[in-house]
Amino acid sequence: MNEVRREQERPLSELTYAVVDVETTGLSARTGDRICEVAVVLARGGQVVDQLQTLVNPRRPISYAASAVNGITAAMVRNAPTFATIAPALLRMFRGAVLVGHNAAFDLSFLSSELRAAGCPPPDNPVIDTLALARRRFAFPSNKLGDIARALGINTHGLHRALADATITWHVLRRFLWDLQACGITTLADLLSIQGPLTPLSGWYYNPAPPIAEWDGTTPFCPIQGLPPLIEEAMRAHSPLRIRYRGTDGQHTERVVQPLKVTLREQATYLVAYCHLKGEERTFRLDRIVELRIEQLSR
Repeated sequence: MNEVRREQERPLSELTYAVVDVETTGLSARTGDRICEVAVVLARGGQVVDQLQTLVNPRRPISYAASAVNGITAAMVRNAPTFATIAPALLRMFRGAVLVGHNAAFDLSFLSSELRAAGCPPPDNPVIDTLALARRRFAFPSNKLGDIARALGINTHGLHRALADATITWHVLRRFLWDLQACGITTLADLLSIQGPLTPLSGWYYNPAPPIAEWDGTTPFCPIQGLPPLIEEAMRAHSPLRIRYRGTDGQHTERVVQPLKVTLREQATYLVAYCHLKGEERTFRLDRIVELRIEQLSR
């Protein structure tokens, strides 16, 4: 029996579970959102044996919508470690464990993206998704984590922060395992079978899809059609642009940026540029650039 098969035939009660939750700057790792908080609750033998929680400096703004949900602000993460700094500790927590998340596809897509950016290929741990189990084996009025927990009498204090959500997810999983083992679901193979496949292209093996086209202004032909003429002109001349940009919160800001490249993805076309206002590289959706003009270089 090979190692993978042997692991999947182990009783659920003997497994180590690494329950993961992340808070993020927005909803999509594919379009550049990043982790701003991560937590792992490590459980074995029905008990929590270790945990890790840290804020993470995402090196990009936290969207208004995300901050409204998780309460994490730019000031809170300003002096936090980067993801690359905490990646080794996370990988140690994952070693030999079954990964668990509620809507695991979301959390693991971000973790996969961050680990790859840090030069660490994601491990091939099996994944249990309590959301998938809730949908396929139970009948809750709502499958949101907090609603399931309340229905099961589990304390939801601190919901929407990483450690609280990971802890709540662990208690939900433990209740699910009690019920499922009474129905003859006793091994990891049994559990993965009833869970079914996770969301394709969004789970642990997620790798951000390559752009459809990119252009940095150094070649005569621009493969991205329909660019605003001023952006194309600035790209070719390596000139800065003054733009008025509408953020995800609807607020407009004016800034001077140095274009680096334009990238076309499935969702939209983006300008990647050095932002002088923030002092770092930023990504701007073209359909949110309200006004622009070429900024004259001072002599």
